[in-house]
Amino acid sequence: MSGEKTPAFRLPNFEVLGLLGRGGMASVWKARQISLDRPVAVKILSSAFATDNEDVQRFRQEARAAARLKHPGIVQVYDANFSDGVYYFVMELVDGYTMGELLRRKGRITVEDALIVAESVAVAMDYAWSHFQMVHCDLKPDNVMVDADGTLKVTDLGLCRSLTLVKGGQGGGGKADEILGTPAYMSPEQVYGSERLDCRSDIYSLGATLYHLVTGRMLFQGLSDDEMIKCHVEGSQAPDVRALVPTASGPFARLLEKMLAKDANHRHRDWKLVLTDLGRVRDGHPPWPALLPPLGSSMRREPN
Repeated sequence: MSGEKTPAFRLPNFEVLGLLGRGGMASVWKARQISLDRPVAVKILSSAFATDNEDVQRFRQEARAAARLKHPGIVQVYDANFSDGVYYFVMELVDGYTMGELLRRKGRITVEDALIVAESVAVAMDYAWSHFQMVHCDLKPDNVMVDADGTLKVTDLGLCRSLTLVKGGQGGGGKADEILGTPAYMSPEQVYGSERLDCRSDIYSLGATLYHLVTGRMLFQGLSDDEMIKCHVEGSQAPDVRALVPTASGPFARLLEKMLAKDANHRHRDWKLVLTDLGRVRDGHPPWPALLPPLGSSMRREPN
């Protein structure tokens, strides 16, 4: 934990204990919720977000929808609010590390371990989609946490959607797609700024995450954010996973090719089908085939 102890904000009912991490659009603090005497994580959003009353209300509604999610594979959101110009999320405090941190430490992980990660994420996302039609919009290694007991948990589920509402509601022509996702993992429909995203967009992002976990490289690594975004929607293709990791199997490569289909209609139509294919690949069988046109996936197919 950072030694920073004196944040430039105060929140009612919370004793802020120290900085856990800081990113481009938020900082995360360890805190004690005084009324319940429990440790929590508080995510403080950038002051660049809107302060219009309507935006605040939409933010609260969307974030509190995320608080309805109660699943062992999802970091629990307790509350979201706005106080003295500060947007903040109150979340379960996870004692662990993210898969992004693991990648930065180890470089990459095995296909077998990546399949375990993917299955845990898919189970959690199936719950969120089946029960609440909730889309994450920013699945990536840094949003998959490993708890102290080894439990994998998806974090920030609901956060990206609520940020989109706030940003999109600003005066001055703010666009929702400006912050909807992370360039290396964004589905083509996110790039286009579609307002009707469904679980297939998150399936693409999980495919991009799997590619990164196994190869140690992001899709289209080495390009600028703008160039990377164009690659998702154009005919650009990243190398076949087996060109970078020769021990990766053909069935695993076919799974990634399907999850990374540029047209959402060529991906799995729901998380249950993803889980079925993950089980087939784990057992050494190919996934159910996807009929992709030439250049139809963001991963190139090499001959078997």
